[in-house]
Amino acid sequence: MSIRIETTRLSESLVGREFAYLVTAGSERSHVVALRCAIVGDRVTMTGAGRSALANVASNHRVTLVWAPTEADVENRDYSIIADGSAIVDGDVVAITVTNAVFHRPAP
Repeated sequence: MSIRIETTRLSESLVGREFAYLVTAGSERSHVVALRCAIVGDRVTMTGAGRSALANVASNHRVTLVWAPTEADVENRDYSIIADGSAIVDGDVVAITVTNAVFHRPAP
């Protein structure tokens, strides 16, 4: 089950979620790394991504972010947050413009 999140309100939905998984795609396989992020509006920035993630973003700007469920968000504690976006690399920073985000939980 998925519930749409307005991208400009993403930061309000991240209460208690300390990090996101950044999922990038390379020529041979996907790469996943857990990073802390800063969010302003529909823009997410992350540092410390490492060589594989930076190289993947440089060659393929489409990325996915996943935040695990948290008990701190009482109303949505059973939901992960999944966001798709377009990323750029600026030095060691990955900057992502979120294009779509949803609360997602497993089917009952």
